[in-house]
Amino acid sequence: MKLDVLAIGAHPDDVELGAGGFLLHMKAKGYTTGIVDLTRGEMGSRGTPEIRAGEAEAAGNILGISVRRNLDMGDGHLELNLANRHTLAQVIRELKPTFLVGPYFNDKHPDHAAAGAIMKYASYDARMSKLELESTPNSCHMLLHYPCHIYVTPGLVVDITPYLEQKMAAVRAYKSQFGESGDDYDSDYIHIGITDYILHIKSRCGHFGSLVGVSYGEGFFCQDPLLVNDPYYLLPGVRD
Repeated sequence: MKLDVLAIGAHPDDVELGAGGFLLHMKAKGYTTGIVDLTRGEMGSRGTPEIRAGEAEAAGNILGISVRRNLDMGDGHLELNLANRHTLAQVIRELKPTFLVGPYFNDKHPDHAAAGAIMKYASYDARMSKLELESTPNSCHMLLHYPCHIYVTPGLVVDITPYLEQKMAAVRAYKSQFGESGDDYDSDYIHIGITDYILHIKSRCGHFGSLVGVSYGEGFFCQDPLLVNDPYYLLPGVRD
């Protein structure tokens, strides 16, 4: 299988929160999409790894992805090391994505920061012809990083207005994390700066959309400059 877009999350639900709309947008345009979760979310305050696995499958069906893998690298102690880099690099070689999408590598949550860094360096490992991994080397053409617990000024915003409710349905599939209705929270639970993820995600998408003149968007940090051959493609409404 060759994917057009491979999205990376530290835990099941990270991709849905940060890039679910982007995956829906790309799927609607005919591109193949997939998700790799680096941990099972076993250290989460709610639910179990088994419950999260079922929720991840349901969310993936809503997003219409072609493949979902879990690399079980250890929730709560995910770290940037050669073993984790090479494990992800092997998957990148196998699935051969053009786009890699993952958490911002300076996120407040250590697992998210580690996941972003692992993705960034695994993409380099995957292209090294002398690195003894299975499958042939693969060069990803673009890496995008989505913010999780901190704000990052985006270098790229994707219009997800037509897909917002479907994205939120994928988020709400994680009932163990967000409650049966998607907005039920334990009053004694201490969040990392966010007390209502559903409200927060919608508000963030609204903010990112407002930056480019649409109702809802998902913003991404681009480490490298983007080449534009025809600037007219950057004008809203000029080219679809």
